[in-house]
Amino acid sequence: MCKPVNNIIKTVCFCLLAANVLANGFQSTPMGALYRDMKAGSGELAATGDVATIHFTGWLEQAGKQGREFFNTRSHGNPVSFVVGTDRVIAGWNEGVVGMRAGGKRLLKLPPSLAYGSRGVDDMVPPDAPLVLIIELLVLEKLP
Repeated sequence: MCKPVNNIIKTVCFCLLAANVLANGFQSTPMGALYRDMKAGSGELAATGDVATIHFTGWLEQAGKQGREFFNTRSHGNPVSFVVGTDRVIAGWNEGVVGMRAGGKRLLKLPPSLAYGSRGVDDMVPPDAPLVLIIELLVLEKLP
């Protein structure tokens, strides 16, 4: 009798959590990044193994809001390219780009575990900082 009750409680808790995320317009990736599409792109969906070229702006998250900007590829004039699913970028980029289409723009909220974690980045990102990112998928290249 306890198992069905526990399953019902787990289901109710999951539904309440999902309703909260959806109420704020965000969806969650399997690893816990929150995202909301700001603009739909066109073409094929980004997947692991594809080469993504993006522009991004990153802010420190402070009290659930966008705080200090720490980097903007547009102001530096250089987009970033990476193979989706590799360890050459933060896990949040890999999670956040999957499912996008070229021309799309996505708002991401990343916990520290999907960002720079306990190491941080010099004077730009303190250790254990959650991040807010806007990613624009400029080009998606499907590899054979």
